[in-house]
Amino acid sequence: MRKVLSIIMLLSLIFLSACGKQAKKEENTQELNPNQIYIYYVNLEKTDMVQSVYTLSFSDNFSEKVSTLIESLKNAEVTSECQSPIPEDFTYMDRPVEVVNGTLEVSFNVIYDNVNAEGLLFFKSCVAKTLLQLDGVSNVTINMTDIANPDPETATVSETFNDDSFIMSYGESGNIQRGNIVLYFASDSGETLKAYRKSVEITNTTSLDRLVVESLIEGPAREGYKATLSSDTVINNIAVKDGICYVDLSDEFYNMDNPLKNDIIVYSVVNSLVDLPNVSKVQFLKEGERIPFYRETLPFDGLFERNLDIVEQEG
Repeated sequence: MRKVLSIIMLLSLIFLSACGKQAKKEENTQELNPNQIYIYYVNLEKTDMVQSVYTLSFSDNFSEKVSTLIESLKNAEVTSECQSPIPEDFTYMDRPVEVVNGTLEVSFNVIYDNVNAEGLLFFKSCVAKTLLQLDGVSNVTINMTDIANPDPETATVSETFNDDSFIMSYGESGNIQRGNIVLYFASDSGETLKAYRKSVEITNTTSLDRLVVESLIEGPAREGYKATLSSDTVINNIAVKDGICYVDLSDEFYNMDNPLKNDIIVYSVVNSLVDLPNVSKVQFLKEGERIPFYRETLPFDGLFERNLDIVEQEG
């Protein structure tokens, strides 16, 4: 996108409230001037977003406006009320941008291993909600490239947000983001997996990896898909560290009566989890230990990566 404005120009951009006075119950309670927008930070408790009135430069260079806003989000000083929503390991790709059919596209190089789901949620929420206020912008697409991922086909994740993507709730419930997760259930024949998009609401306390597995256990709600896991399956433990999701499931996951093939069951879980931006591999555990085989035949003690060979192609 465009180059960052000079220090002098940055100083001319006025914060009407240092890092922002926290909104009380509703957003946009203050009447803004035509060249003002709200910029969004994170409160110190990381439970909610904090609004701050921001005065834009009158520059005609749209790319400079976007760059300056992101620079302000990135370099916000921690105050008694708020902090920057952009993790230290996230770098904005400062290139010229424009609005195409209402969509503004911005790109970041990221290191997913150094940020948790809570931080990722606030990053996307604050960047998108800030940029959505710019003239002509009705959608914001955020491209996130994991520089630690050597595979160019899977390194970049793109998400698009609009005004309906977020619900602002101040207080105990925090910020809620509407979005989609991609699950992989069995096809009708049971011979392949099919991508299944599910709309969910995510808060800053949501564990995305747990949500994915819980959704697999819940099963599909549309025709054309078969559940891969027993509805009685229990998540004993699940956690993500260094890009690896460690999954410990109850005995129901190992049920020999499940008629589906072993790889369909296992990669239903693996592909669904690896679709998350902070997961690249899956390690299965049983009662905290690795076991050599799944249902006596499938080698099971190693790390599992995405397998698209058994996924039914859409369209």
